[in-house]
Amino acid sequence: MPFNAGLIHRVGPFRLYVQLAQALAARGFDVFRFDLPRIGDAPPGSHATEEQVVREMLDSVQASTGAASFIVGGLCSAADLSWKVAIAEPRVDGLLLIDSMAVRNGWFRAGQLALLLRRPVYRWPSMFLRFFKPKPVDGPGLADFRDWPDHATFRSDLEKMLARGVKVLALYTGGVAHYLLHGRQLDATFGTSRRHPGLQVEYWPDVDHLMFAPPARRRVVERISAWLAGA
Repeated sequence: MPFNAGLIHRVGPFRLYVQLAQALAARGFDVFRFDLPRIGDAPPGSHATEEQVVREMLDSVQASTGAASFIVGGLCSAADLSWKVAIAEPRVDGLLLIDSMAVRNGWFRAGQLALLLRRPVYRWPSMFLRFFKPKPVDGPGLADFRDWPDHATFRSDLEKMLARGVKVLALYTGGVAHYLLHGRQLDATFGTSRRHPGLQVEYWPDVDHLMFAPPARRRVVERISAWLAGA
């Protein structure tokens, strides 16, 4: 059950969710896509939270099909919602996260330095100033568009999900360079759970956030399909 995010309705960015649904259906999976309230062109609805909407959808699907376990996931803010649903909903046994939470630590600075060194020398001064100058405190920032727990809660909740048998695939693209620039950041993000067999984490810096190029979308669809097939 992929969730939509931002201004994109249930087809996903460049019809990614359509392609994913077709690929999974060919493997025998049932896929349900729906528009969340206030996302894309969907009306606001009457639910207090998106989590309540999702729980109602799970109830409806279970009543109609008898399905008692679900895999949820999404891209960007939809990954944030999927995380919250998976924590609270025992029927979820699979979680797909695309460009989810990552901590900005010293490895992020190392990634900035590597990026700087790949640019022409004449661009170094302006890039250096942009990388390291203090951020303004007024105006919208990342926290206004994403819904992440604090790092300790994230790691604790992840451990609980993995302990109950939830399988997690976390994919990160190069389209979130404002908070992820080095693969070692993910070691710090996931902590000791990074080595858990139920967790798979991959960093694809050559793929953009919305998978604009068809080869990128095919790569994502193939990876998710292989994960669900147990590869």
